[in-house]
Amino acid sequence: MGPSTSPSTAIAMIAAMITPALLILGSASLVASVLVRMARVVDRARALASIANEGSWERLGVTPATLRTWLDRHALRARHAERSIALLYGAVVVFIATCLSIALDRLTGDALAWLPVSLAILGTLLLLGGGAWMVAESRLAGDQIQEEIRQASKRLEERIP
Repeated sequence: MGPSTSPSTAIAMIAAMITPALLILGSASLVASVLVRMARVVDRARALASIANEGSWERLGVTPATLRTWLDRHALRARHAERSIALLYGAVVVFIATCLSIALDRLTGDALAWLPVSLAILGTLLLLGGGAWMVAESRLAGDQIQEEIRQASKRLEERIP
């Protein structure tokens, strides 16, 4: 290998490593979004648990059974978000491994070409799984807010003469 090909080989390797780096950035952005959603779920669940512990569900205009349903839904939302976070963190780790495997493949004279490709596919599947769990969590969030709106509207109708 002559000096004229060496820089282009290095540039090609760096260019190949940029794609997983962008996927790492995207995965990290999704993790941040899920963590914010998880914090909201935790805050709301704690508020509802406090109301349940105080026995003051009347102030929400709901029955204990409705409050239990809401708490159960928040518990399910939290589990969905936890699964999503785990898969998205996994994707970050796999994409980092993909970057390193590209360098390792180059060092071995392209003998490990299957490794970066396999890792990239695995990372993408983890992203898909994390996204799917967030879709499920978002649907539960939508159901919850719709139910809370119905409850509030019902209370307003009861108070209008």
